[in-house]
Amino acid sequence: MVHEDFNKKLKKVKARSKITPSSRSKTIVVLVVFISIILISFVAYNIYQMEMTKRTQKLKEAKIAAINSIKQMFSSYPNDPYLSIYLTKIEGSDSVEKINKIVEEAASYIEFKKYKEDVINSIKNMYGEYFYESSYAQYIVYKIQKATSKEEVEEILKESNIEENIKMYYIEKIKNKIDPDKYYTIPIFKKKRLMKGIDIINYIKKLSLTELKNIIKELEPVSSNKVAIVVPASQCGKVPLKGSKVEIYNKKNTSEEPIQGVIDFSYLIVENIDYKEVTNISHILQEDSDISILNTTSYINYSLKGIPAVLYATAAGKLDYYQIIEKFGKYGEKFNKIT
Repeated sequence: MVHEDFNKKLKKVKARSKITPSSRSKTIVVLVVFISIILISFVAYNIYQMEMTKRTQKLKEAKIAAINSIKQMFSSYPNDPYLSIYLTKIEGSDSVEKINKIVEEAASYIEFKKYKEDVINSIKNMYGEYFYESSYAQYIVYKIQKATSKEEVEEILKESNIEENIKMYYIEKIKNKIDPDKYYTIPIFKKKRLMKGIDIINYIKKLSLTELKNIIKELEPVSSNKVAIVVPASQCGKVPLKGSKVEIYNKKNTSEEPIQGVIDFSYLIVENIDYKEVTNISHILQEDSDISILNTTSYINYSLKGIPAVLYATAAGKLDYYQIIEKFGKYGEKFNKIT
């Protein structure tokens, strides 16, 4: 009986010893798999957390850089409403790509803003002191400020007539500075020329804006002194008439700037003139067979004296040249044509 119980227990132990190793193996495998899953999940979670941290950090750095960049762009325009708009957009962005796009948009905005400012400043410089007097200039600038593209600005400039409008102001300024009956020096082809006021008024209508500005800077009234100058016929060519312009050079220094002058009156200085003419005239008369020859001699004597003395005295200012010119009329001009 005792022996049987022992055998039964022994069989149970043997049976248990056969089952236990297999169950333990399964348990171990399950534990290993479970632990592996936990480890993999932990590693994956850590990697994910690291990537998210990197992404968040990168996004944060991109925002900081973009904000600084935009503030720098708007440094000349701190009160521009678009500054806060772009900053708000950047703060609300969830990707670097969106941030970069906003920065590009802001850069384009500033570039166009500066372009319009340059165009407007150019117009202001062209008008100078007359910018605020011109309603046309104000209108063009207003249209440029409202433009939304470079093409639109270029079209406004193309259709405008700015230069002609500006020229009108400068021409009026020159007119107000001059007396039509007085003489002035003005720059013509980089050289100062003498011109009467009325002639200047007609001349400037043909000039460009640049030339008008130059004339305003260099236009000068001239002071006149009357001088009498004797010029040999070989150097004169023809008698200069009233209003003719001349340049007087220094014979001893030809490189010296010549003095410009205007002729008030001119006279021809001549020597005493003696003119003699002898004419022989023959007449043949025939009556029947008689032939008669009649010879006649004609003598013409003409003497012009005292003219040189009168002209010299007049040129020297010792005679009233108004009376002299009234008496002589265009004597000198006619005489010059004869000679």
